[in-house]
Amino acid sequence: MVEFLASVIGALAAGALAKAGDVGGRAVADAYDGLRTLIVRKLGKEGAVQSVEDEPRSEAAQTALAETLTKAGLSADTELAQQAEALCAAVAGAAGARGADIEAGNITAKVNVLVTNLVSSGRIKLGDIRAETGDATLNNLTAGAGAPKKA
Repeated sequence: MVEFLASVIGALAAGALAKAGDVGGRAVADAYDGLRTLIVRKLGKEGAVQSVEDEPRSEAAQTALAETLTKAGLSADTELAQQAEALCAAVAGAAGARGADIEAGNITAKVNVLVTNLVSSGRIKLGDIRAETGDATLNNLTAGAGAPKKA
C-alpha cells in the first residue's frame, strides 16, 4: 500500500515538475493531465491534488494527498497505478530522448522512500534520501553506458 501511494504521488510530483519546466512536451503534459484528472474524478475534489501541483516537492502536500487517497479507499487502485506508470514512462522517455541526466534533490518521507526504475543515458544524481521511519529503497537505477539507447 505504501509503495503504491509513493509511486502514484511520486509520478504526480514528477509530472508537475516536468510540466512546469516544459520538459517532455505534449506527451508528458497529456500523461500528467490524465493522472491528475483521474485522481480528482475518483476523489470528487481537487484540494490535495492542487497542493501537490502547486508545490511538488512539499512533503506536507504529498502526505495530505496520501492520506486523502487512503481515506477514499484508493490505496491500491489499478487504474491509478496504470496512469501513474504511463506518466513515469512519458517523463523517462522525455529524459531519454534528450539524452538528459536525471537529477533529483533531497527526497524525504514520513514513512518509506522508494526510488525505482530510473534509466538515463547520462548520469543519475540523487540528493539525500531519508525516511523518518521505515526504509529508503533504491531499485533498478541504470545510467551511462548500461542505459538502453533509443533508435
